[in-house]
Amino acid sequence: MARKPSKNRINKLADVAEMYYLDGLTQSQIAKKMGVTRSTISRMITDAREEGIIEIKILRKFKFNEKIQKEIIREFDLLDAVIYNGQPEEYDRYLTHLGSVGAMALNPYLKDDIVLGTAWGTTLHATIKALDIEKNLPNIKIVQLVGALGEKSLDIDGHELVHELVNKLGGEGYYLNTPYIVDSRETVEALMSVQSVCETMEMMKECDVGLFGVGSLELDYSTFFNAGYLVLDEMKGLTIHGAVGNVCGLFFNIQGEPTAREFQQRSLTISKRDLMQIPTRIGIAGGMGKIKAILGALRGGYINILVTDDLTTKEILRLARE
Repeated sequence: MARKPSKNRINKLADVAEMYYLDGLTQSQIAKKMGVTRSTISRMITDAREEGIIEIKILRKFKFNEKIQKEIIREFDLLDAVIYNGQPEEYDRYLTHLGSVGAMALNPYLKDDIVLGTAWGTTLHATIKALDIEKNLPNIKIVQLVGALGEKSLDIDGHELVHELVNKLGGEGYYLNTPYIVDSRETVEALMSVQSVCETMEMMKECDVGLFGVGSLELDYSTFFNAGYLVLDEMKGLTIHGAVGNVCGLFFNIQGEPTAREFQQRSLTISKRDLMQIPTRIGIAGGMGKIKAILGALRGGYINILVTDDLTTKEILRLARE
C-alpha cells in the first residue's frame, strides 16, 4: 500500500502547482528555481493531480437548439426540454457533455426543502459528477428509488449516487438496501416488510423531483447487461415481451406501456404509480442506441423534462411520426 505523502511533501506539491498554473511559469523555470530537474517537476505536477491538490475544471459553453426544443415539448406535452447542439463523438466524451448539460438542467430545481429521488446509471453518474453547488442544502432529502445493481457497478449504483449527492448537497439520504431483482415475488414481499425498506418506500411517495436515466435494451447501451446484472438470455426474454427500455427499472414497450410483468414482480423499485406522482421527472439520456427507449419513456409519461442533444431529438421525432 502506497504511503500517504507527508505534510511537507503536500506543501511542496502545492507550491509547484501554484507556480505552474497560477504564476504561469514553465516546468523548466520551476525546476531552475527549485534546483531540481524538469522531469522531477513534471512528476510532481502528476502527483499533485493524483493527490487532489490540483482540480481541473473545463467550462465548455454549450449551444442550445430552441426550435427543436419547442418541437419536442409540443409533440409530447412536456413541462420542458433542454436540447443542446451535439456532434458525433466518442461515447465517453459524449457522456461527459450530456452530464454537464444534465447538471445545468437539474440545478434550478435543487431547493433546500425538497425531496429528490434518483435512480442509477452512467448518465446520472456523469450528471452528479458535473454538479457544482455553491452552498449546502441541509434540509434536502435524497431518496434511492431502485434497489442495488451489485458489486460490479458500484460507481453507478443508486446507493453510491445518493451518497455522492448527500456529499455535494448536504441533507439526508434514504437508501434502498435491497437488490433490484430477486428470485421470487415472495422474496420481494419479505424484503418489503423490513422497516428500513418500508421507510424508504414511503419516502419515495414524497418526492418533488425525480432524476432518471433512460435504460436501453440494446446491448451496447444497457447498464443491466454491461454491469453483468442480466445475462443475454434474460435480455432476450425482456425483448420478447416487447420491452425497449426502462426508467427506474420499470420496463415499457415502444408505446410506453408497461411490459415484462413477471420480471417486474421480482423487482424492488419505485412503483409506476408513485413515479407518475412525482411532479418534476427529469430524464437525461441520449445516443442512437437509446432512441426507442427515450420514445417509449416520453409516450408513457415516465419523464416530463427531457435533457438530450439535438441529433437524438431529431431521431426521436422522426420515429414518433413514422
